Amino acid sequence: MLEGRKDKLHQAYLKRKASGAQKRYEDKIKAKKKAEMDAKKDTIRAEDRARGVYVHVGDLPPQVPQKGTLPAKIAS
Repeated sequence: MLEGRKDKLHQAYLKRKASGAQKRYEDKIKAKKKAEMDAKKDTIRAEDRARGVYVHVGDLPPQVPQKGTLPAKIAS
């Protein structure tokens, strides 16, 4: 009896796959999981910013490359 159920489920899966319904379902699930992960990341970043641990790269002051001599250890 279990084999017959598995066969019907597999056939239904193949029909969904052929019609594109399975792909749409999988894309919807992936988008939902991505949104959840992005929300968790944003929450963690907000907490880190409040503690001063996380700083966005765009918020950093620009650094000017310094021209000069190399340290003696590297130059020789």
